[in-house]
Amino acid sequence: MITLGIDGGGTKTRCVAVSEDGEVLAITTVGSTNVNAIEHGTVRERLAEAIVTVLSQASAEPDEVVAVGLGMSGVGRPADAQLVRRWMAEILPHAYAYVDNDAVAALASGTGGDLYGVVIISGTGMIVLGVDGAGQRRRAGGWGAILGDPGGGFSIGAAALQSITAAADSSGPVTTLTARVLTELHLREVQDLVAWTYGQPGWAHVAGLARLVEECARENDEVAFRILAWAADNLAQRAEAVIRGLALENQSFPLVLAGGNLTDNALLRRLLTSRLEEVAPHAEIVTPHLDAAVGAALLALKQAWKREQESR
Repeated sequence: MITLGIDGGGTKTRCVAVSEDGEVLAITTVGSTNVNAIEHGTVRERLAEAIVTVLSQASAEPDEVVAVGLGMSGVGRPADAQLVRRWMAEILPHAYAYVDNDAVAALASGTGGDLYGVVIISGTGMIVLGVDGAGQRRRAGGWGAILGDPGGGFSIGAAALQSITAAADSSGPVTTLTARVLTELHLREVQDLVAWTYGQPGWAHVAGLARLVEECARENDEVAFRILAWAADNLAQRAEAVIRGLALENQSFPLVLAGGNLTDNALLRRLLTSRLEEVAPHAEIVTPHLDAAVGAALLALKQAWKREQESR
């Protein structure tokens, strides 16, 4: 018996094969599978490629897969989720397919596959998703870079670039971000940032600068610290909206901090945690102890079991 888990983000997609005792048998990575950003035929091909690869690595056949969990960016609309389920019925006809937002997979990675609690994700973008004990959901953020994902990597990186150009114009304070970013990008002067910023598609290259903001803030750069404090405040505000919307502020629940900016950047995580302890004093604040793809697999397995019990 094999369960597959897929964590489909805006930049890459991870797929794992998990045995019935929870052992990860195989893992592979393919490109983005965001159905709102990538042509549908390409998304289906990448999903099929990932599934075929992990099954081959695990020496397993498609008929051995009992469930597949897909946590994917871009499946917020029912029609998109139904499209992915149809693909899974074609690729894995004997498997139960659970399709949900990639934030759900991130939540499950911190709860061991349970669909309860709140997750705050800060990656390229940001989103907060909460699920209460009755299965009701609330979310905040996840609007994308232009409509506003404050506290996500793009917003942090963009704030760094704006601080650098403000310093160059003498309209803002001098910051060590200038030298750090130019060195990292192998650029000679601030004006070179124009071609670098606008000459590449997407948001990931700007979001990648968030790591440098953390580094400069730890070295007591006031501009960098203010950027991280602003990011933490915005994440906390959206988390508070979700927590209060689900009436969880006085409850005990798992509060998962996920995404590279929160799992890798200790200062941002510490600033956010301080705010969250005021908002939800009884919450258990954790970082994921599982890969999000493994969380998706466990979630699918639990949902399949629940469905089976309800049908009896």
